[in-house]
Formats: sequence, structure tokens, C-alpha cells
Amino acid sequence: MAEKLVQVTNLKTVFHTEDGVVPAVDGVSLYIDRGETLGVVGESGCGKSVTALSIMRLIATPPGRIAQGEILFEGQDLLKKSEAEMRKIRGNDISMIFQEPMTSLNPVYTVGEQITEAITLHQGLSKKAALEKTVEMLRLVGIPLPEKRVKEYPHQMSGGMRQRVMIAMALSCNPQLLVADEPTTALDVTIQAQILELMKKLKDELGMAIMLITHDLGVIAEMAERVVVMYAGKVVEEGDVHSLFRSPLHPYTEGLLHSIPRVDGPRGRLHVIEGVVPSPLHLPRGCRFHPRCPYATDLCREKEPELMVAGEGRLVSCWYGEDRHSRRLAG
Repeated sequence: MAEKLVQVTNLKTVFHTEDGVVPAVDGVSLYIDRGETLGVVGESGCGKSVTALSIMRLIATPPGRIAQGEILFEGQDLLKKSEAEMRKIRGNDISMIFQEPMTSLNPVYTVGEQITEAITLHQGLSKKAALEKTVEMLRLVGIPLPEKRVKEYPHQMSGGMRQRVMIAMALSCNPQLLVADEPTTALDVTIQAQILELMKKLKDELGMAIMLITHDLGVIAEMAERVVVMYAGKVVEEGDVHSLFRSPLHPYTEGLLHSIPRVDGPRGRLHVIEGVVPSPLHLPRGCRFHPRCPYATDLCREKEPELMVAGEGRLVSCWYGEDRHSRRLAG
């Protein structure tokens, strides 16, 4: 049985605004095993990135606040750690690749200086040894002429190169968990494929776990072993990637999968999920997806479903998820 590296239980993260309290993450529970890749998917605004930032304890306070929950990393609750203890964990045991590297890299320092700083801070190496490790990391992530590139500034590099620098920085201290927040969104498809291949290769070589946050189900199919689907701040479905893609249990997951264009089917208009994600300040009564759901009933409009077990390794937050799945199998 796999050993759990991260266990998040009933996490609630809120933001205080002029209009009221926004529950960006509302009772999320998930886990990540050692060495596995967990994909977290959903539309923009569903709480994926806030969940990751909560695990890293990087929620800006104020206006944000982790209101409740437990985040266990190697059995220790990160929410009970002091800020000084968290600084030792961040970048060392848990690293994060942010969505846009140009906003994460400091424009007035060379990329070598920025990676070296992380290595000297967490690994305690001398400046010379840290620089050698930096060159080695740049070579590891496939940057040509790393001895030259180490002296360059972020603006002298392409988007793909900057993303590789971010990966080199994130992996420089051999983390046990890599949180990758939309790591390929701003890249063209060729560079995206190279970055994903690189992440898979490094995961196998270093034995780390990855929490991959994306709205791209193609990336999930390529990278993840298990998938968590989020909607309006909650987990609505969880399962292994093959089962979830083959037989989605939640209507939202079904809609996401139907929205992907296929090359092996008839051409026509792309399927869309009607409506928009509800405002977290004005969430609908009952199931949060019911205003957009083609299967919604009075029960869905009145009572919110809990996350329920629906077969081995499958969880779904839908009153009729298992019934529809059974009918599909029978049909």
C-alpha cells in the first residue's frame, strides 16, 4: 500500500473583501502518495491554485486566511508550523513552479544568482559549490550552454527557457513534493510537450511526488495517475485517471471531457457547459453545479451532496453519480 506524503482534510480558505467573505476553498480533502502525480483540474476560479498556495502556506494575510482544516506533510501539520519553520520547508521539502515565470523571477538578478540563493539557503553549500550545482541543474533541465546561461537575466531568455529555469530552481534542493501550477499555460505546444516530458523524466529520476494544477485535460492524461476535479471551491470527483476518463461520474467532469475536440470523431460544434461558474459570494442552494447541470432534479436544487464513495478509488459529489454510471454500464 502506498504511503501518503500529503493529507489535506476539510481545508477552508477564505478572503475578506468589501463585498463579504469569499470561501475560495470550501472543505477540500485530498491526498498525495509518495512518488505519484496528482492532477487537479477545473475551470478558472474553482480553487485549484488557492488549494496549492494553502498547502505552501503562501496565502496573503490579510485579506486571505486559512479558516480551518489540517494539512499533514510527512505526518506533521503544516498549519501548526511557525513562519520560520515553513521557510525551511518551502523550496527544500516542497517546491512550487508558478504559472508565469516572468513574474516569479527577479528581473535585476541573473538566473544563476537566483538559483544559487535557494541552494545556499537550504543546502548550506559554499558559494562556489552552489554555483556548480546551479550549472548542473540548468544542464539537467535541458538548457544549452549552462555555463553561459547562468550569467544571463530573465529577459534575455525565451518563455520556455524561463520555465526551465523555474523548474531547475524548484528541483535544486531535491524536494519530496513539486507543486506545478499551470506550468505550461503560456507556452506553445512544442515547448509544452518538452516541459511535460522533462517533468516526467525528473520525477522518475528523483522519486518526487507532483501536484499538477491545470485546466488542460490533455496534460492530465499525459502526466497524472490520479485526478481530483474541483468546482466552485469543492472537490466534486476523484479517481484514477483511466477510470475517470473512461466513465466520469459527475456531470461537470462529463462536460469537461465532452468539451475536448476529438480527431477520431465526426466534426461539428464543440460541446460547451452552459452558464458560468457561480460567484463565491452568491453560491446557489443545493448542489453548486445544478444551474448548469442537464440532469438536475429538485433534490439537487434543495440539498448539497457530500463527497461519497462510488467504487474502488472513486469519490463523487453527486446524488445520481453512481446511478448514471450503472445505467451506462447496463446500456
